[in-house]
Amino acid sequence: MSIRNISKRFSGNNRFAVKDFSLEVRKGEIVALLGESGCGKTTILRIISGFEDIDSGQIILDGVEVAGNNAFIEAEKRGVGIVFQDYALFPNKTVEQNIAFGLYKLPNQNRIKRVQDALILCGLEGLEKRYPHQVSGGQKQRVALARALAPRPKMLLFDEPFSNIDTLMKAQMRTDIGKILRQTETTAIFVTHDTRDVLSLADNVAVIREGVLQQIGKPSEVYRNPSNSYVARFFGKTNLLKATSVPGGFQTSLGFLSSDQACEKNNSRVLLSVRPDDFEVCNPNTNNCFMGKVIHDNYMGNIRELTLEVPNPGGQQTELLLNVAQELKIEGAVCCFRQKSNCDPGILEH
Repeated sequence: MSIRNISKRFSGNNRFAVKDFSLEVRKGEIVALLGESGCGKTTILRIISGFEDIDSGQIILDGVEVAGNNAFIEAEKRGVGIVFQDYALFPNKTVEQNIAFGLYKLPNQNRIKRVQDALILCGLEGLEKRYPHQVSGGQKQRVALARALAPRPKMLLFDEPFSNIDTLMKAQMRTDIGKILRQTETTAIFVTHDTRDVLSLADNVAVIREGVLQQIGKPSEVYRNPSNSYVARFFGKTNLLKATSVPGGFQTSLGFLSSDQACEKNNSRVLLSVRPDDFEVCNPNTNNCFMGKVIHDNYMGNIRELTLEVPNPGGQQTELLLNVAQELKIEGAVCCFRQKSNCDPGILEH
């Protein structure tokens, strides 16, 4: 699928809901649209599905223009399946009847086979005769997925697929849905505001702010090398440090940080994103060691998140986040740390 410079503004609103947005999705790829509530990601999903038209731009799906200046193909003719946030199951239909809903054009025998295949694929055997109120939230999600997959769509869209699932089930559902999508080689786009969904499921992620694409790339690339401070903060906790490029790295308020990505031209001013995991605790006599005062020690389960005050040469304090192992003992309120050897800071601005 190819989305080319689409824009959408709703009547009575001067602000664009989506502005000049472009995206390429390869067959079998899973792409996440990530952003805050109201940023335009659900509008993009509705535009792809055909529930909303566009003011400008073009959408090509499987080689066919489905939206643009010269065409608009109705939602039911696009071959796009949707899994809604609230599942949108029919309460008066059984699980198998819900799954069979979009297969009314198939001969009876083919319809029965498609439903059975979807039940097995989504792990719903034995629940065929139950009604939506008789199954759990996770099972409702599976029914909605099975119903969307049964017609064998060209593309599958998910609107906040894990928002109505309890915390204990989310991780398992991410794994299960990812396995099903890859097993069926289904092209999928899902909307989320949770970076954990992206990191565990998506091949690529598009970060959106106020209808405008901020960055697109593999989750690991966006995490390590965000394009700007908004992406850096939204994609996880980070330390933003003003710096000047020097041979081999950057001079910051902490001191020198090494980098293979340092600007070729010395003395360039940049903003760095340095993740809390990019540092490690060390002995005070270690080379290139920094020292900070622990002002907060936050228990995070498998790690502890330390907030440090680090003095800089100008006599001011730089506040820094640092992740450490849970069992690590910090002597007093002073912590010595250094940059990990395999961690490059992300360069946000040149």
